[in-house]
Amino acid sequence: MHTTETGAQATARQARTTRVDQTARRGLRRGATGGMLALGLAGVLAGCGGQTTTQPVATSGKPDGIYQASGNEPSWNMTLAQNMLTLETPDGPRTASPVLHAHAEGGSRSYEAKNMQVAITAKACSDSMSGQSYADTVRIVTQGRTLTGCGGASLAPTSLNGTRWVVTALDGHRLADGSKPPSDTDRTTDEPGLKAGAPDMAPTLDINDSGKISGSDGCNRYVGGLEFGKDGRVKASAQGGISTMMACFGRQDAIARQFSALTRAVTHWRTDGNALVLETGDKKTVRLRQVF
Repeated sequence: MHTTETGAQATARQARTTRVDQTARRGLRRGATGGMLALGLAGVLAGCGGQTTTQPVATSGKPDGIYQASGNEPSWNMTLAQNMLTLETPDGPRTASPVLHAHAEGGSRSYEAKNMQVAITAKACSDSMSGQSYADTVRIVTQGRTLTGCGGASLAPTSLNGTRWVVTALDGHRLADGSKPPSDTDRTTDEPGLKAGAPDMAPTLDINDSGKISGSDGCNRYVGGLEFGKDGRVKASAQGGISTMMACFGRQDAIARQFSALTRAVTHWRTDGNALVLETGDKKTVRLRQVF
């Protein structure tokens, strides 16, 4: 028995068919879009996977493009410039090799040359002989041995405690004795067993671990008078200062008097390269180099 579909039933059936077709088409579009997104993400990941953290590494941040490092026991000097690593040691010939590979990651840089690997870490380093601080710690592996030392820019100290100095100039006037190259036999009146009264004897400044001072004015020994604080501060000590009363004459007396007058007026200290500069309120200076 067949039933005849009314006009209303035909209209309802057609509407249901249309909704099914629209739903199917939307599903296909969503599937196609998801597939394209998946393909795009896969392409990005594939591109990232092909990258490397190895990049060209500048030899130095200095304007002249030269990086220098050195160490002790045994002593060595290394130079990195124009893509060449040069190493000097006391027990071998000077070697120069081109950099074959350079890598930077975080605060570290590494360089590889024939028979030499150099690692530079941005970590403050103190020279074991001079006490000078530098920006980088350097490690070199070459010919079966490891050399360690310091490199990069020298760092200005924040404290002078525990240091010893000899005067090289008083208010711009150079002192011959204090301006000699540093050595382990620096001739100053602060050294025990040396004959006082030598012409042009350079004054000295010893700063102990608490910032108090002692030394020689070029004629007499002195203790106290100033205290050196952190970050460039200098103040008169509450106890004042005392000194021996040996008679001095001529240039030696003039140096002692000028040194004493300048140091009593000092208000600040600063570093200029490896030199210490004491400065008075009216901008007069005492310039010193470190002794060990």
